[in-house]
Amino acid sequence: MSYIMMNEEIDILLNNVMALIKSRNRRLMESYGITPLQYRALSLIKDKNPTMGDLCNLLYLSSSSVTDLVDRIESNRLARRIRSSEDRRVITLEITEEGISLLEEIREKESEVLSKSLNLLDEETKIRIKYALEELYNVLKKED
Repeated sequence: MSYIMMNEEIDILLNNVMALIKSRNRRLMESYGITPLQYRALSLIKDKNPTMGDLCNLLYLSSSSVTDLVDRIESNRLARRIRSSEDRRVITLEITEEGISLLEEIREKESEVLSKSLNLLDEETKIRIKYALEELYNVLKKED
């Protein structure tokens, strides 16, 4: 098999694996009444306590799109807006306890779903996959 064909096959397989995982995770999030974008936004809010402007930049979205997104998140009591006392134009976002619980529950379920699939493989195969993915990650990281 040629070098180029092998690279193409690896690329296709990686894309297929990522697509399956994303699809499973999307369905899982939907079962909790949340979209992947809302999940991403909640994760960023939890980790960074961004301003509305920061969230626009982090998600590569317009301010009107982020306003709509935060409206939906806030209406579900998953996060809240906090207006700065120094500059009332600055709004920082903060995750609520409900938001933290939801993220933790979804992350736990995602892990369970992946583990269930991985448990169908023998230990030697899992070790080979882990080693190959670590090697690929390190190569990609160096090129970045």
